[in-house]
Amino acid sequence: MTTIKTVILGLCFGSSLVLANDNESQDKSTIQLADDWMNYLAHDDRQGRLTGSVENTDVQQWLIERFEDIGIEQVPGQDSYLQKFTAHNRKGEPLQAANVIGYIPCNCESERYFFVGAHYDHVGTNPKLEGDQIFNGADDDASGVVASLIFAKTLKQYDSLPFNVVIAAWDAEEMGLQGSKYFAQNPWIPLNKIESGFMFELVGVPLEDKLNSAWMTGDKYSTLYPTLKAELAKQGWELDPVLDPKMGLFFRSDNAPFAMLDASKDDIKKAFQNEKKAEVTGIPMHAISVWRGQGHYHQPNDDASIINIPNLVSLAESLGKAFHTLPADTAIEWLENGQFEFTRPE
Repeated sequence: MTTIKTVILGLCFGSSLVLANDNESQDKSTIQLADDWMNYLAHDDRQGRLTGSVENTDVQQWLIERFEDIGIEQVPGQDSYLQKFTAHNRKGEPLQAANVIGYIPCNCESERYFFVGAHYDHVGTNPKLEGDQIFNGADDDASGVVASLIFAKTLKQYDSLPFNVVIAAWDAEEMGLQGSKYFAQNPWIPLNKIESGFMFELVGVPLEDKLNSAWMTGDKYSTLYPTLKAELAKQGWELDPVLDPKMGLFFRSDNAPFAMLDASKDDIKKAFQNEKKAEVTGIPMHAISVWRGQGHYHQPNDDASIINIPNLVSLAESLGKAFHTLPADTAIEWLENGQFEFTRPE
């Protein structure tokens, strides 16, 4: 996630290397795939996947190849998976960036879309450090990218789905959610056709006593939380409320530009601090994580060796199965709450 300067700016979310419960049912080839993907994304050769770097551009092509291997299609009306845009670093310097966006048709009557994604960029290197200078970003957020791919792979086994699905790999999240903001302002899908969605954030490093357990941001804001919680329970997974409501995590991942389409930073801050309720146009979009405060966030030791691949695969597959089982008439609604008065885009 992005480094935060205020309560509403981005940060990413995941440490012991442990095994998930009851892994016998997992497809070992899928676990091997996930392990291979993780080792590619978090390898020293990627040099921390800094937006605008040659290494990050290489990852874009790698992602396109993975999309094609899985069978994720180009979004209807587009002739590329790449949504190119100009990002800016914290010095204001322009950088070439790109979101990698794909689509899985529902083969159903619905014209609605469900978004799932993660950011593939990270913070690069720090040559001033002694020893390891590479911020590999395995948990933040290569884990989320791998989970998104496994989620998509899981969906491809079904003949039909309740919604069309967009799989997104966002760029420039670490520079202030710039990739997802660009898409929200230049959407490939009409915003009023997006039902809901979630972003994977730091889903690779569970605590030893919290296997098969994740949490979701903004749990009090929409019906996505109780909907997924009930379906995940059938898959043997717990879905808890947000880790710490005071951290403002709902505003610190790539869900935020969709959920807060027209809210100013000042309005969000006042509402979050319960100073004044804000009227906001947005789409019920959230983030899912297993991180519970471990110290590898934005550190050089966030590398592939700390990732619990079986638990990650189990989460992504369980969410895919849970999504598939949603009734065709499922509607995700904003809920009454004390901070925001939400309405959907027209």
